[in-house]
Amino acid sequence: MRKYIFSVSSILILLAFVFNGCKKDEELKYPPTISFKIGSGYTQDGAIVQVGHKLFFGIHAEGISEVITNFTVKKVLDNGTVINVMDTGLYSSTLDLNKTFYQNVEDKATWTFSVLDRNHMSAQITMVIYKDPNSTYGGIYYYPSITLGFQNNTNYGHFLDPFTGQVYSNDSATANQTKVHILCYYKLNNVPPTPVLSSAGEMDNFSVDAQTYYPCITGWATRNYTLWDISLDNGTNTPLTSADFDAVQNDSLLIVSYHSIWGKMKFRYASAGKIIPFLTAAGKFGLIRVVSADNVETGKMVIDLKIQQ
Repeated sequence: MRKYIFSVSSILILLAFVFNGCKKDEELKYPPTISFKIGSGYTQDGAIVQVGHKLFFGIHAEGISEVITNFTVKKVLDNGTVINVMDTGLYSSTLDLNKTFYQNVEDKATWTFSVLDRNHMSAQITMVIYKDPNSTYGGIYYYPSITLGFQNNTNYGHFLDPFTGQVYSNDSATANQTKVHILCYYKLNNVPPTPVLSSAGEMDNFSVDAQTYYPCITGWATRNYTLWDISLDNGTNTPLTSADFDAVQNDSLLIVSYHSIWGKMKFRYASAGKIIPFLTAAGKFGLIRVVSADNVETGKMVIDLKIQQ
């Protein structure tokens, strides 16, 4: 009987040990993983790239113990300066991303790509990119005094091809949708109401304003998406002056004025005097100077525009 009791006790102790061991294993938490995609089309570590040319990165990440909740891209310069390029929240077990950025004027930058999971565990990878010392600045197009009408203005078109300065009405814009990169409207339900610069691609990025004011874009096969740098309007970066705009003779200032992390789908409060950097779907940088902007939906906006050739 004693042997039987001893045997049962031993088994119970062993089972408890095994159970506790399994429980400890189950409680182990593992960080996410992140890696560069492999392929000749992607920018490689140590690449030498001319200013203004594309950097094309492929990123794959997976949450192991928990879902991924944040993805960031930063550039670390040789002097220790950290430039935030992208910071986006998500809630997914995987991240599969192809993303285009552009070479700026720094001689060397260590690009850092990081993911964070719901357990606040992180992983990162880096890549070093060098500026081509033979980089030259490119030419620009300049179109002064372009007039765009807001949604209820029947005298002026609402859609713009920034590479030619051509303004289109609804019908002609539909026929030339591949050329349209900019549109404007007056947002009444904003507090306060405001003139807005945007693009047809706004419709595909969780906003309904553009398609509400211009239903024709819902049938477009091409909705170019322009990004607007709002940092010069929210105090994050020093605003450009009208003198800065006038001094632009090549694309150098266009490139350095645009901050990727602040690139948003629309620019609200596009009032007179604002100098607004933007980036088109074609990867071209530009600046708009708002000359005047009415405060009524039947009004208009007058702009000066400079853009990379």
